[in-house]
Amino acid sequence: MDAPTRLRILADGYGLSLRERAELPGTIEQATAVCRAFVARRVADGDTIYLQALAERGGWERWDRIQEWLVDHRERFTAALLE
Repeated sequence: MDAPTRLRILADGYGLSLRERAELPGTIEQATAVCRAFVARRVADGDTIYLQALAERGGWERWDRIQEWLVDHRERFTAALLE
């Protein structure tokens, strides 16, 4: 099952309105940016757990790829959510 279909099933399960469905892809992008900022603060503070996790899980490049993927697929997500 592809990601847009899974997202639609999630929205169905939560009973999201059309307005909420239309906003969901942007909300996910925003949440990802907030998570990245949190990790960046922890890394800047020298938190060894976050430093290790960042190094083991692809570094900032992985965060960049995730954000880019979300933006690139926003239209597909929105279309699936509004079907």
